Amino acid sequence: MLGFVIAWAAIAALAWPSAMSAAELATPSPAVPAELTLRAAVQLSLSANPRLQSLGWEQRKADARTRQADARPNPQLSIGVESAAGASAGSEATLSVGQLLELGGKRDARVALARAEGRVALLDAEAERLLLIGDVVARFLEALGAERALVVSEEEIHAAEEASATNAHRVASGAAHPVEKRRADVELASLRLERTILKSEAANARARLSATWGEAEPRFATLAGSLDSLPALPNLDSLHARALGSPLVARWRQEREARQRRLDFERARRMPDVTPSLGVRRVEGGDHSLLGGISLPIPLFDRNRGSIEEATAALRQAPLAEAQARLELRVALAERHAELRRERDKIDALRREVLPEAARAFEEIRSGYERGRFSYLDLLEARRTWLRARREELLTLLDAHLAVADLERLAGDSLDSLSRTEGRLER
Repeated sequence: MLGFVIAWAAIAALAWPSAMSAAELATPSPAVPAELTLRAAVQLSLSANPRLQSLGWEQRKADARTRQADARPNPQLSIGVESAAGASAGSEATLSVGQLLELGGKRDARVALARAEGRVALLDAEAERLLLIGDVVARFLEALGAERALVVSEEEIHAAEEASATNAHRVASGAAHPVEKRRADVELASLRLERTILKSEAANARARLSATWGEAEPRFATLAGSLDSLPALPNLDSLHARALGSPLVARWRQEREARQRRLDFERARRMPDVTPSLGVRRVEGGDHSLLGGISLPIPLFDRNRGSIEEATAALRQAPLAEAQARLELRVALAERHAELRRERDKIDALRREVLPEAARAFEEIRSGYERGRFSYLDLLEARRTWLRARREELLTLLDAHLAVADLERLAGDSLDSLSRTEGRLER
């Protein structure tokens, strides 16, 4: 159920920043379907989540930084008036224009640096966007699990009501002690109280989901989806190979280039800039003269050595940071891969051994209880065992789907797609 949604969301997120217009970013309340699917929830968050909307401006910020880096220095206008003391002394007025000329390739290096840092910023925004989409998926799963738990609770109450009616009939006929009816009433009251708690938890989960697109109150009626099936589990090496292209790792490859551009820029700054100027001087009496000059700093004390050393150290640090990011990614993939494998094995065991036997035992004891062969305590224990197994299956399925969502977010692709790729390679 989840794989194609994660893959679609990643593709949509890549194209989203440049496609959003100011009018779209200001769109008020989005249309929410009555039956909400996971795909619709992700679409709503992409279009209305405030944080996701703010990330849509990263491309424009990067473009603006590049345009600013490409700007040439402004010319400088200088006006001066001189007047000597004394009655016979004249006055002079000077007008000149100077233009700073950047030498050593500073402007090109500055533009290359801005572009490289802009690419890093976009990859960081993409990683955060995928993280936020993963949060939407997790909240949808939690809300779906809460609704499923409420359905199981209703079935439990129905079974307890049937047992209570049978118990009341047996007590009335003298086949059972009245204390068994009190036990049945207490059990039924406990289950109804638990249903009230589950309703509150389901409402909270729905509110947390709708908050991802900026709404405090859910406007959808039901959630469409199933937790019953899980995708095929690809091997860890395939997941890791695919994840190396994710923004979490790609940003460090781009970061290394950005730090190289920073070093190039700092080296270019060693070359002093020159400022040629041209002007005219007018003396009292109407005489004019042309002026020309050039000024440049003398690099005696500041040769930008400290900035160059800092940029060099940062560049040498980049491969280590990338290696750490790769290691953390590998560990996260291994943990979630092992968790998903464990949950899948647990579900298989529950469905193959525990649930069928628990259901069979409950049906046999319930049938025997109605004929007076078992006590109410036997019936109660059998029903609790069966219900515990069903709840355990639900919780395990939820944990497994959360692990799937994390793996797909880290890998940037669906597990089904990776499994199909493995199958083609094996053939």
